[in-house]
Amino acid sequence: MDSLTAYIAISSAIIVGAVSPGPSFIIVAKTSLSAGRRVAQFTALGIGIAGTIYASLAAIGLAAALHSYPMLFTAIKYLGGGYLAYIAVAMIRFARTPLEETAASLSSEQGFRRGFVTQLSNPKTIVVYASVFAALMPSKPELWLIVAQPLTIGLIEVVWYFLVARMFATAAASSLYARRKPVIDCLAGGVMLLLAAKLLLLP
Repeated sequence: MDSLTAYIAISSAIIVGAVSPGPSFIIVAKTSLSAGRRVAQFTALGIGIAGTIYASLAAIGLAAALHSYPMLFTAIKYLGGGYLAYIAVAMIRFARTPLEETAASLSSEQGFRRGFVTQLSNPKTIVVYASVFAALMPSKPELWLIVAQPLTIGLIEVVWYFLVARMFATAAASSLYARRKPVIDCLAGGVMLLLAAKLLLLP
């Protein structure tokens, strides 16, 4: 497979994976509903930068190192699962906090950090990236591909979650959230807890 074909194939595979709902989707949607589109876009930017880092690590073979040192992967897994569980509990705990207080309490910088850490907290991301790279990357990739592919993956993540932020910042979505905030936050927190448990039980 030549480098251009590999670039297109890997990018297409990552697009399919990016649009699959997961912790990052929940974080961006919840941030957009509670703190507005601007903060949610910073959250999306954090996710994209973390995705670029993981894609770069996958390109240089970190996934193989994680398989060689299972204790390292286990440590990352438990730290990541613990963080996702922490976010989930916070969603449920503050579900009844008035929307005005929730919106005022989250800055753009905090939104960025939340997106960045959420993406990094899921070691399955690098495993998925590594699998795609292993299956589709040429045995002798050109330098431009090694540089461009991680950057493209980060851009894919940012663009998708910008769209998610925009979608959940509509007047209709905001109005529904304002009326049903306790229920929506508890449901989102419950789903996040399930995702954290799934990560922690990952073999």
